[in-house]
Amino acid sequence: MPERTDRGAALPNASRARRDVGELSKRRGTGRTRRGRQTRGQLVDAARTVFERDGFLHARVADICDLAGLSHGSFYTYFHSKEEVFREVVDSVELDLLTPEPVPAGTDAIARIRAANRHYLETYAANAKIMRVIQQVSTFDADVRRIRVQRHDEFALAIERRTRSLQAAELADQRVDAAYAAQALGGMVAYFAELLFNSENTVGFDLDASVDQLTLLWRNALGISADE
Repeated sequence: MPERTDRGAALPNASRARRDVGELSKRRGTGRTRRGRQTRGQLVDAARTVFERDGFLHARVADICDLAGLSHGSFYTYFHSKEEVFREVVDSVELDLLTPEPVPAGTDAIARIRAANRHYLETYAANAKIMRVIQQVSTFDADVRRIRVQRHDEFALAIERRTRSLQAAELADQRVDAAYAAQALGGMVAYFAELLFNSENTVGFDLDASVDQLTLLWRNALGISADE
């Protein structure tokens, strides 16, 4: 019988959410048809809304199903538990957050950095409620924490590659260690997003000014010429 988590349940044990790989693959295969993908998408969208509204611990599968207009049976066709659907929400949000839109060929280095910074801040703003829940759950769920770390590692590697490319073109300071810069600069933008949208923001920072200042700091940190 599928595991159900009711309101007021104890803190979840992350290991309970792990299932036999073959069984998971079999269940997830039902999302390969157009109707299956649509139903799965309805459940994920409803789950996100319930998690934002009630938080993770108080969210119930019954509420997700009611909001999606689907039966409990439909839920358990696609997911074993609210932990599993939450991880899918996390993966989707993190992917959107760390995947900026492509910029036109020939865009200069500073404009690329500015576009990436704006994308991160605007996407975080659009996802601030669920980001608050994700941050909370990542403190006690190893799988959620792993998804976040994996996504941020991929993002850092992309920053590192871009930095090395700028250095190879003699557009960035050769003394900068690209790996250190990737972690420091990526962390700076992530912290700033949290400050702006998931804190009291008592300093009253503005999004547009934040994009400008983060881009300036990024440029100066890498030693990119203002002419670029």
